Amino acid sequence: MKDKLEATLQALEEAKMPDWAWSTMLFVVGLLALLVSFVFYPSEDPNWTMILGRQFGGECGFQMAFGLPCPSCGMTRSWVWLVRGEVLKAFTYNAAGALLLVWLAVGGVLGGLRLATRNYKLWVVPFPVLFWWTMFWLAVPYLGLWVARCFGYNAL
Repeated sequence: MKDKLEATLQALEEAKMPDWAWSTMLFVVGLLALLVSFVFYPSEDPNWTMILGRQFGGECGFQMAFGLPCPSCGMTRSWVWLVRGEVLKAFTYNAAGALLLVWLAVGGVLGGLRLATRNYKLWVVPFPVLFWWTMFWLAVPYLGLWVARCFGYNAL
């Protein structure tokens, strides 16, 4: 039994990702997030965004089912406004969405710098920093503002 476990652990160690893979993933995800944000554009009706001349968005399924706004309501619109430089408007629609786009963009820049310099350990963020930033993001702008919306605060 012990030999089988050691063999499995050895196989996992040998199959680890190459150093460039994580940096490439960071770069691609950051770039895609920004590109998608530019493909969508604001509509005259604040409940909608536009893509290819058609409305996108509208009534939230969570809101229709439960009568409450969902934690992600306004996230697409926050990305659309943030990439157009309307920071206050982006945070008004959904602060968690705006922070998520910033987080993805910073990761994309970091991944791109790591690939360009071939230094795949460039500016490594310690795990505790990433963990506590994620916990903060989940607790305050994502769930915290959602609870505030459920109790009547709605910037939208």
